This record gives sequence, structure tokens and C-alpha cells, in this order.
Amino acid sequence: MTQKRLIRIGLVLTILLGINSISFGQLKKANNYFKQENFSDAITYYEKVLKKDASNKEATQNIAFAYRKLKDYPNAEVYYAKATELNPAESSNFLYYGQTLKNNNKVKEAKAQFEKFVAKNPNSFMGKLMVQSCGDIRDWEVEEKAFEVANLKNINTEDADFCPLVYEKGIVFVSERGVDLVNENHYGMSNQPYLSIFFAREDKQYRKAKHFSNQLNSLYHDGPISISSDGKTIYFTRVDKKEQGKNYTNRLKIYSASLDGKKWKNVTPFPHNSSSYSVAHPWISEDGKQLFFASDMSGGQGGMDLYVSTKNGEEWGKPVNLGKGVNTAENEVFPYYRKGTLYFSSEGHSGYGGLDVYSVTEADKWQNPVNLKSPLNSSKDDFGIFYKDDENGYFSSNREGGLGSDDIYSFTWHTLDPQTSMSGLLEFDKLGASGTTINLLDEDDNVIRTAVTDEYGKFKFDKLDLDENYLLSIDADDDSFLEGAKLYMTNSNGEKVLLANKVGKGKFKFQALPYEYYDELELLKEEDESLFTVSVFGQIYKKLPGDYSAGMEVWVVDDEGNIIGKATADKDGKFSFNKLSPDEQYLFMLAEDDAGLNMIIVDENGKVLEAAKRLIDGKYRYVRLDSEKNVITLINEIDEVIKIAENENFIISKVLYEYRSAEINEAAAKELDKLVLILKKNKKIGVELSSHTDSKGSDSYNMELSQKRADKAVEYVVSKGIDKAKIIAKGFGETLPVAPNELPNGKDNPDGRAKNRRTEFKVIKLK
Repeated sequence: MTQKRLIRIGLVLTILLGINSISFGQLKKANNYFKQENFSDAITYYEKVLKKDASNKEATQNIAFAYRKLKDYPNAEVYYAKATELNPAESSNFLYYGQTLKNNNKVKEAKAQFEKFVAKNPNSFMGKLMVQSCGDIRDWEVEEKAFEVANLKNINTEDADFCPLVYEKGIVFVSERGVDLVNENHYGMSNQPYLSIFFAREDKQYRKAKHFSNQLNSLYHDGPISISSDGKTIYFTRVDKKEQGKNYTNRLKIYSASLDGKKWKNVTPFPHNSSSYSVAHPWISEDGKQLFFASDMSGGQGGMDLYVSTKNGEEWGKPVNLGKGVNTAENEVFPYYRKGTLYFSSEGHSGYGGLDVYSVTEADKWQNPVNLKSPLNSSKDDFGIFYKDDENGYFSSNREGGLGSDDIYSFTWHTLDPQTSMSGLLEFDKLGASGTTINLLDEDDNVIRTAVTDEYGKFKFDKLDLDENYLLSIDADDDSFLEGAKLYMTNSNGEKVLLANKVGKGKFKFQALPYEYYDELELLKEEDESLFTVSVFGQIYKKLPGDYSAGMEVWVVDDEGNIIGKATADKDGKFSFNKLSPDEQYLFMLAEDDAGLNMIIVDENGKVLEAAKRLIDGKYRYVRLDSEKNVITLINEIDEVIKIAENENFIISKVLYEYRSAEINEAAAKELDKLVLILKKNKKIGVELSSHTDSKGSDSYNMELSQKRADKAVEYVVSKGIDKAKIIAKGFGETLPVAPNELPNGKDNPDGRAKNRRTEFKVIKLK
């Protein structure tokens, strides 16, 4: 090898070693800044390292993390994509990559990364929660929106503006945020100004905001704040600027001050402040006795947790962690308490990404937080909510389309159409029918959703519009199965409480009721299934009622023409069905179709209710309820919903008596037990009880006997646990017969008299 070649090789090695030395020095500097959480400067040096060595795993992973902490999600996405390729063994890269993708509204792609993380960490609660959140976002997006939001442009600037609250004739808020108040170490996080408290007047359309108080704004970070309901005490977050060595961390602390004239004086530190951890984001309750705040003190769930301190006299009690229902391993911050509900922001519950706003109630013991959903929440940070009344308020967000890093938004809330759930059980031959597809249909027979029964025959449908009518159809070809299958409504424990009304082969009807309603019902007993059917009376004729005497079989059919009931018309064309489900609509057919025949529907007394309309296919349709009427909804055992028009003469049960007797016999007890069951299952209805006699005896005797019958019936029902206030009882003697007491020839009519010795129950709506 020549001397010249040796010199050239040595020169190249020297240059390479020099480059490596420089690159190592830059990586060391970057890592030092990274450890100090000075992410802005760390990124500068990591970029230099990667410019020389694009495959450096450590630099790639750390710069991705730094961009994520600075909430620069587009850049974080770029580097996490590389980090997962360069270092797939580090499973956290997949978790953070997924979170970054979610922050960038790429939910489908985010789910794929979360699933990779879970595959490597099958016991990770956070991983499973992130996968769930992607499904939740998909479901939430098709729901009705409860909020309308708008950027409060006049108050916002290019800098951070956030945490508004209404005060006197304007809004107090924090401005020039530029740093992350979730993280207690702000050194080097950005080059933005320090935080200060500002005030903007409503009558000036929130323009030209001014410093709220010279006594409260310091030379470092001040805010957010909370002001007592009497306006005399303010609580605020402050970070004092104290230079106490390279490794000293200036912690977030809470202070209070009192109003003296027009000035805030007596600035006092919260007794539970510490130099070892942060205490921040105070919110004082309406009664001034509870102070909610965020802290990373030891003993919490992780990150920042929410706490409450209760005031005893002039002393603030020991902070109490709000528990696992609210707090997670991530950050819970910015509490806001109003009318028994706590609003807060979290990174650790199922959400859209970043901080989302949630609500939880004290009555629920701070359990089951509810995501307020879009458009109030977004894939970025949403926090600092405040209601100025029950429907309007403000919040903060750094979402796309704002004027600065954090902007203040207004919101309007409106009541959503209430929704509910239904759970059911499908049985055949008294066994759960597993693996059967159940279709959920609307009233127009459109399939909305499907479910498959589990191994026990159980299924569930969520997010149903409350009080809407739905159909359930069994997706099967076996006619015997479709004919014999029974479908039950179940409570939250999966226990049978109602038998669904069958309206056709393998088809059932139900009304979506509040889910908790089913938990109030008594468990369904085997003998309950035959209770409470309805009688329908009618008459067929040619031109006038009574002119038809041929006698004919009349059928009740379902929508598909299947016969579900039969009756024979008498010599006057009259017929009755005694055990029909109390549907709103009935379809009748004649065994021998005759287009010249008409049909009317009458009540038990023969009063005409309505003409049944003849359809093209020979069916006669009768709609029991006029849609314009005020309707009472009644729950029973054969069809979960009966609709009854107010003042409709709709008898739900009838008790018959022995001659001259007011005693409750076995048959009467059975009917009264039906009434008891119905009243227990329907909290908001009562009954109008009317007792009657036949015509034997004097008017006064019969009036007295009918009242005794009414009283005995009430006594029996009350003995079964029914509130007497739900029953109106009256005796009518012989004045309202339902059948002739005598035959046309003047002889006694025992059958007619037996029908007249009765007590009837009519449904009424309680006031």
C-alpha cells in the first residue's frame, strides 16, 4: 500500500471520528435538555443528530416524545412512524404513535397502533382503553349533538387565552399561556410570555381586555382562578419565580385573596401547598365549603389527580382524592363544580385525544364519568369549562381553526332526545335459544340493527329512542321455531320481567322504556304470561246493523295474513274476541269474503266506537286509538305497552259476585290480583273502581250493596301493598246495567243479572 493511500485513509478516519464525536456531543446535549423537560431546546439538538444519522433510535424516539409533549402532533406523528420502524421492540412507541394519530383525527390508523401495543401488552388497561376509545368515537359521531360551539373571536389572540368565568359584567380569564399547566416544570417549554389574569367587558364585545388586578398579577405565572359566589374571595394558581439551583422545580401552588373595596388584598397560600408537588386549578363550591383542585402529590392514581378539601370553620381539611372513578394513571385537571356535578378534563378516560371534558356527579359518588362528546370535545385539548346558566357557557380549546394556541369558545347546550336500552331473552321450549340473529326494526319494517343471542339466549340493543315503537324479528327459517319462540324483556340482572307482544310469526313489538324501569318490575312468574288480555266487540251488516243473519266465522289476522284469533258472528252479526293482545291496530277477515259486508267496532255496551275500514285485500282495519288523543301508557304482562286514550271506557278487569254478596270469591281474587300486578308495574296510573248490582231489591239496598262491593275490592287491593290513594271507588247500584235483567218475554234473565253484579276497573292517569 502506498504512503499516499495510507495518508488518505487516515484523513478519512479522522473526519469520521470527528463527525461521530460532534454527533455524540449533540446527542448528549439533547438528552440533558430532554431530562430537564426542556423539550424545545432538546428538539433543536436531536434534529442535528438526525441530520447526520437518520437511523439513530434514541434520537428518533426522544424527538417524537418531545414533539408530543409540546403538542406538536403533526411532527410527533412523523417521528413516531419512524420510531416504530427503527425500534419495534419498544412497545410504548406504538401506544404514543396511536395517541398522536388520534390527536390528528386519524382514528382508524390509531386503532391499528393501539392493537399492536395491546398484542405486546395484553394486560395493559391503557392499551385496551385506547382501543375502546376508537370504537366510542365512531359511535359518538353518529349520535345527536348536545352542544353548539363558536369561537369567541373578540377575546382571543394569537397567544393562549383560556379558563374563562363570568364575573360582574364580563369575563375573567387567563392569557398568554404558551406553557403546559398540566406539567409543573415550565423551564424552557416555550418562549411565550408568562401567564396573567385578564378581564374583558361584555358591553365592549370582549374587546381590549385589561389586567384583572395589579395585586394578583405577579412577575411569573398567575391563573386560572375561581371566585366565591359572594364575590369576596378569589382562589388562583401561581408559580413563584425562585432561583434555587439548577435542579430546583418551581411548583404550582394555590393562593387566595379577599376583596377590600375594589382591591384584592391578604394574599394567603393554601395550607396544603408544597415544594415537593404541585397544587393547582382551584374551584370553590357555591357554598364555599369545598375546594376542588388538581395535584400530583404522592398516593394518587398517577399524573395529576383531582382532590377536594372541606372547610371546617376557618381550617381547610386534609385533601381527599376523588378516587378511581375520576382519577387515572394519566392527568385529571381543571375541575369545575356546579349544582352537584363536577366537570373536569382528563387524558385517561375514553375520549377523542388530548384533554377531553367529562362530568360526574357527587350523588353517584364520583363514579361513571360521562364524556361531553363533540363538538365540545375534539381531538386536541379541551378544558376549563364554565356554565353561565343552565344552557350556555364557555370553555377552552387548542383545536384547529382557532386564533391562537388556546382559544376561548362559547357553547350552547340543548336537551337531547332521550335514549334507552333494552335487553331480552329468546326462548324455545323453555330453553334459551343461542346463536339466533335478532333484527331490530322500526315501525316501517326497516332493519336498524342486529344482535346475536349468546349461549343463554340473551341479547341487548343500546341507544334506542325513548318511547319509540320497535319491532324485533327472529331471523330463522324453521316455522315451528318461529311459531313457538317466546321473547322476554329482562332487567339489568338478566331476569325475565315482561313477555313481549307477538304480532306475527317470529315478530314481536315493544316500546322503548327507560332501562331502569325494568329493574322496578317484579320478576315474571310462569302464570303471569296469560294475564291481561283485551276483549274487542264488533258487528257485521249489509246496510244497517242487525240486517245480517247468516252467521259467519270472523278472523283476527296479522300483517302477513296469519290467523291469530277466531270468533263466530251470531244471528245479528255480532262477534267478540275475548283474549286479544291490546294492540293499537287490528286486522279482521271474514271466512267467506263478501265485499258487500260492513263492519263496526262497539264497546261492551254496544256503543259504536268506529267503523272498521275495508282494505283492498279483503281485510278490515280498526285503529283503536286516535293519534290526536291524550294517551295513557300502560304496562302489562302480555304486551309490554298498552296505549289508552284518556276517558276511554277501557275496562282492564272485571270482578263478578254471587247473588246479594259483596265477598271476594276465588275468581274475584284472581281478577283483583291482576289489578294489583298492573298497579305495581305502573307507578303513574291509578284506577277508577265502579261497583254495580242487578235489579233485584230496592234502589237504596242496591246502592248500599254496590258501595260494599267497592269497599271490599279496595280493601283487598290495599292489603296487597297498593296505596289507597291510587284508587277511586264508587257504587252505582243498579243504574248502569251491561245486560238485560229480564228476557223480552218478561221472565228472569239469570245470565244477564250475573253480568250486572260486577266491579269494573278503568285506568286513570294520576295527577
